[in-house]
Amino acid sequence: MRRLCLSLVLSAALAAVQSPAALAQGAAAAPAARQVVTRADQLPRRAQALPALPSELLLAPLATLLPLAVRLDAELAADLATYDIQDNATLRELYAARATLAQLRGDWAAVPGWTAKARALQDKPGSRLASGVLTDLLAQQRLEQRDSAWLQAEVARRFGAMPWADVQEQVKSSKGGIETYNPEVVRGALQAQLDTVARNGAMVVPDAVALMVIGARMQRELLVPNQAAVVQGLQAVVDANTRAAARPDLWTPRTFAIAPDAPAREVVVAVWDSGVDLALFRPAAARGMAVDDAGRPAADLLRPLGEAQARWPQLRGLVKGAMDQRAALDTADARQFRSALAGLKAEQVRGFSEDMALAGLYVHGTHVAGIAVDGNPFARVYAATVLWNHRTEPSRPDEARALAIAQAYGRIVQGFKDADVRVVNMSWRYGPGAYEAMMAFHNLGGTPEARKLEAHRLFRIERDALQAAIAGAPGILFVAGAGNEDNSADFQDYIPAGLELPNLITVGAVDRAGQETSFSTFGKTVVVHANGFEVDSLVPGGERLRLSGTSMASPQVANLAAKLMALKPGLTAVQVKALILDGAERQPGADGQPGRVRLIHPRRSAQLAGLQP
Repeated sequence: MRRLCLSLVLSAALAAVQSPAALAQGAAAAPAARQVVTRADQLPRRAQALPALPSELLLAPLATLLPLAVRLDAELAADLATYDIQDNATLRELYAARATLAQLRGDWAAVPGWTAKARALQDKPGSRLASGVLTDLLAQQRLEQRDSAWLQAEVARRFGAMPWADVQEQVKSSKGGIETYNPEVVRGALQAQLDTVARNGAMVVPDAVALMVIGARMQRELLVPNQAAVVQGLQAVVDANTRAAARPDLWTPRTFAIAPDAPAREVVVAVWDSGVDLALFRPAAARGMAVDDAGRPAADLLRPLGEAQARWPQLRGLVKGAMDQRAALDTADARQFRSALAGLKAEQVRGFSEDMALAGLYVHGTHVAGIAVDGNPFARVYAATVLWNHRTEPSRPDEARALAIAQAYGRIVQGFKDADVRVVNMSWRYGPGAYEAMMAFHNLGGTPEARKLEAHRLFRIERDALQAAIAGAPGILFVAGAGNEDNSADFQDYIPAGLELPNLITVGAVDRAGQETSFSTFGKTVVVHANGFEVDSLVPGGERLRLSGTSMASPQVANLAAKLMALKPGLTAVQVKALILDGAERQPGADGQPGRVRLIHPRRSAQLAGLQP
């Protein structure tokens, strides 16, 4: 939330690196030591001049983009030679960018080398097997001049040979995304966002935007003639595994519910989110408070849909359809979603995207609340609502706005104290990159490097205020979602996921079998994991929906904390955090050694507290 919907990929490049000059004595000079990079803000920021608007480049001949690609590739080669980047996710993005640039140059033989480098840095089983495979096959098709029938067969063969238990998430989500690919949707998205970035910047854009344009152009080049073949190949893999034995459910046996007549005390759980339909829950005496996207007081605890209210039945179906499509479920809602995307024209994309963003914000907080209080009749819900911007055009960041949001953090946490809140769930996350993206959209901050510095300064105003507010409420346990970008919360400096405080716990996502999801962010602050894959919960009005994300994993931990506090009210926030950590089990990694997933065990944590769940 609160970030421009642009994937902020680092810039890429190609140029020969000069050999070190020989010493006068004739001995070879040692290469200069590379600069160690441990945070994203230590990497350089650059900009590129575009020869035309992004949406125009989507349809332009590939040769039009070639000079831009060469410049980007040269910068990437230099960066990889200069910096020792201590973050696998960032390196994967850089290598993937080089693969894309090799595609644009028609250097199909070079593509597998770059995807192999990226794949070698994957540490999740499914990603280590499946990432970059389709890219390799498309490159091989071009190199060997194969037809679509060959591609379909190879997709089915390559993915079909992989262990289904490990790659089913990747196969299903890839199929869902490629099946709904519509070049008009991509063109409309570029018109709505990147064209504006280019116009505002007098046709000079951040490297990340230039890379997105090239990526979109190559996607069009390769997918348009091959979309049906790829989808049918992946569908064959899905069909072949319809009767595959489900992986064991490690999650459900760990959970427990509190009986309504148990000797327990009411506990107030705050849902700091996009809004909650309190009519579905037992609200706290103080029902909550709300602020708008700029931190100003607002009235609505459930986000109003405004003029989109009349479209809510359709939007609800589209949200469900998008989730079903991602899971490769051929439901009526999934078919409706596919039909809606297939029929979109470029000029309709802005309105459709804003409707979907609004619907997502509308359901998110209520869905989270349903998970947080499930099985706990003693839970009372307090809504801390933030009316985040759902428009294509992001808010304009400046110091006054950052200060207002910082002050809002203090007011919100003071509201928790006044309402006797014991547990707060925070299923949201962003970092300074969100500020950089917003500033780039509005062409604020000067040069790319100056913009980076200003973005971090504004972000720190918010970060420091949030950290102080949480630290100043030691009686409350705050639970945060790690994020859904398969990257490091440490490297990117996120809030709240990157904060380290005695009364804060950050949660990553696994599926019901305890395997880390492909999307879950990680890092030293991500200390526990919970089920965050296709979790069933309530949405406004009382219907139910399955959603995935660390947004769904975090309230599982908040749920456990609230149950422990209800059953044993004398427990402090720090004690509850310790019980959750001590009860969690370290899951084995791919090599059989203890991995980074530490799956919570609600029953065991309750037993450690002397309770009998």
